[in-house]
Amino acid sequence: MSDFTLFVCTFNSERTLDRCLFSLRRSSPDSKLVVVDHSSSDATGAICERYGAEVHVENVGLGRARQICFELCTSKYLVFIDSDVEIVEYRFFERAAHVLDSPEMGAVVGMAVGHRLAYGLPASLLVLRNSDFKGIRIPDYIDARETYFIQGRLDERHLKTAYLADAMVHRSQYRGMKPEWEGANTRLASGVHIRQLAFALKVIILMSLNSRSARNVAYVPLFYLKFLRGFVNPMTFHRLERGSEGED
Repeated sequence: MSDFTLFVCTFNSERTLDRCLFSLRRSSPDSKLVVVDHSSSDATGAICERYGAEVHVENVGLGRARQICFELCTSKYLVFIDSDVEIVEYRFFERAAHVLDSPEMGAVVGMAVGHRLAYGLPASLLVLRNSDFKGIRIPDYIDARETYFIQGRLDERHLKTAYLADAMVHRSQYRGMKPEWEGANTRLASGVHIRQLAFALKVIILMSLNSRSARNVAYVPLFYLKFLRGFVNPMTFHRLERGSEGED
């Protein structure tokens, strides 16, 4: 699996990082493993050392972290994995490479176990062909929705996205101001576009339906209102406050 470089962008993720990196080493033991760390103050560094990961530190935000990944990658394929993701389909990378052998395909998304409704371009588990993204620039002021710029490159090249079901488990814990954070960064990335607001509502609905939770579905209107709050006030909410526990 030396055709892959595995990039994990993280901050204070000790609670989930070990399981994440273990699953990566088991799924693709020969791949280069790179962690881009947002100056963590917990045991992130020690965990990375245990798995032989190459560590790069930044103190700007997720936009800068993703840009560092693009600049560091020299392999055929670039993989983004969130630090709260555990890969459970250990042939995922093999299958993703097979999909990207087709010149019309440009991205492969690994879906969470049990999720059946595909949407957008989530970077929690995302495989890209490195050559398609030479020269891409993700602004430093972006701290979420960095995939807007990745999707833009795919659209420019008329490349499609494939979704592989039951690939991973996602254990996100940063929920407090996440709707506002997503809304603020959508505004900063794309400006004021009705299309982006409609797309965001679609994603929120599909996410809720994937959870198969009546409570989450009922929460959709409130989530969207919070999203709009962030969209209207981007400079107030564009950075997500993270504690010393949890994961990106």
